[in-house]
Amino acid sequence: MLTQFKPSASRKTLLLVAALFWSVAGILLLARGSHLFVADKHYFMLGVALVIGTLKGFFVFEKSARRNIVRILNRDDNSCIGGVFSIKAWSVILVMMFLGRFLRTSNILHQIYGFVISAVGWGLLLGSRVIWQAWMRKV
Repeated sequence: MLTQFKPSASRKTLLLVAALFWSVAGILLLARGSHLFVADKHYFMLGVALVIGTLKGFFVFEKSARRNIVRILNRDDNSCIGGVFSIKAWSVILVMMFLGRFLRTSNILHQIYGFVISAVGWGLLLGSRVIWQAWMRKV
């Protein structure tokens, strides 16, 4: 009875949702962070944040994206769309959201906040390319 109301999706759709999630989160964070640097004309710091984000993207987020892809591909078609990420990944997402909110409302310098979210946003965008590639192979 409950399975009738389960929002289910194919593996291909789960890959698309994951890629969109990573990309949209990355774009939003990068836009917000880079706006803080550009408004204050701190272009060098934005460049440094992008370098750090590149390292994080290749060495941290890409590894996480590959694990997520394997997890999705090992699922059955018509799995719950909420299963696009593991419970552990959803927990990390929630913690990161709360940390971002905390940083934004704290007395931390807005350049530090901008640095962190620019680096994370760019890293997420770079990591999302791996999921986009997996989705393209499924299409």
